[in-house]
Parts: sequence; C-alpha cells; structure tokens
Amino acid sequence: MIKMKQFSSLLLLILTIEYIQSKRILYRTYIIERDNRIEEKQLSTYTIYDSTGKNRLYQLKTTSTNIDSLILVNYPAMDIIANLEGEWIDKIFNVTFNIYDKKLNKWIDGIIRIDSSRATGDKYSIVWNSKHFNTKNKFWLSTLLYDTQQKEVVAESRKRHPWFNGGNVKFELKTYSNQFPDAIYFFVVAIDDHRLQVIISDD
Repeated sequence: MIKMKQFSSLLLLILTIEYIQSKRILYRTYIIERDNRIEEKQLSTYTIYDSTGKNRLYQLKTTSTNIDSLILVNYPAMDIIANLEGEWIDKIFNVTFNIYDKKLNKWIDGIIRIDSSRATGDKYSIVWNSKHFNTKNKFWLSTLLYDTQQKEVVAESRKRHPWFNGGNVKFELKTYSNQFPDAIYFFVVAIDDHRLQVIISDD
C-alpha cells in the first residue's frame, strides 16, 4: 500500500513537470561545441551553431593572461557583441560582463556571483540591466537558468555525451524567453564547463 502511494506520488510529480515544460515557449535552440580540449587550466573557445549544428552563428573567444576573458563575436560580421572578464577557474570567483543592446545602442554591464559550489554543480546569481537570475545545476550535466523576479525558467542547457558526437564536447541550449540576451546563457555554459574541467584535472 505504501509502495503504491509512493509510485502514485512519483507519477504525479513526473506528469506535473512534463506539464510545466510543455507550457514553456521554445524560442531558440543552439548547439555549443567546445573547439579544443581544456588543459592545465587554460580556457577553451566555443563555436555556437543553430539547432541543426551546421550553421555557425557565434564564437566565444578566450584569452587567459592576468585576467581571464571571453569575447562573443557574431558570424559572418565578426562584430564583438558581448564580453566577460574576471576570475572563475580557481577558488576566487569575480566575474563582470557587458552586452551590447541594439535597441538602446549602448553597452549594459552585468555581474555573475557564485552562490554555492558543490560536487553536484555550482549555483550562480546573475544581475544584468536590473534583472536578476539564478541557476540550478544538475550534476554538471544540465543547468536551468531562472528569472528570479518572475520565477520562470528562461533557459536550459544540457551536456551531450562525447561518445555520441565523435568525441567532441557539445551542449544543447534551449531558450524560453525573448526578453534577455542569449549571451548571458552562453557565458554560463562556458564558465560551468571550464570549472568542471579544472575539477577533473585536479582529481
């Protein structure tokens, strides 16, 4: 009897989650591919494709000197449309970024803070243009990004297993809102991936 109640509760939970997910409006899907292997705490670059994984849309370029940085450029114009800098590889976490807003014709600053770091994944809080976001990481395999004020999921990224992708590390990113720049989500994917690789290399 108890097992039956537990099964019923689990089934109800699954159906509720599926219902909530079905109500989300999917705006865009990206495939994000790591371009090179991360070694000795060096940053990697990423190419961002459309949902087919064939058409290049953006590239996240990296530099690692005194300050680590990510630069987002678009294809084919190769214009810089967002950039991020700070420290996020080691124990120190201090990250700022800015994104170009076409409508306002200006750059808008943002900041990423780490709320907690656990074996199952990091949690971040993000502020951009007076908007607040937070993330929930599921064992470093998928990440949900929430609009903290509206309490809605605005993006979800999921890591694809390399053995299904010819050995290449790829992520599928789905966006459920048109109100925020996708650059924010790209940055979270890259930072998560970098930090996980450092943990693996330190073990």
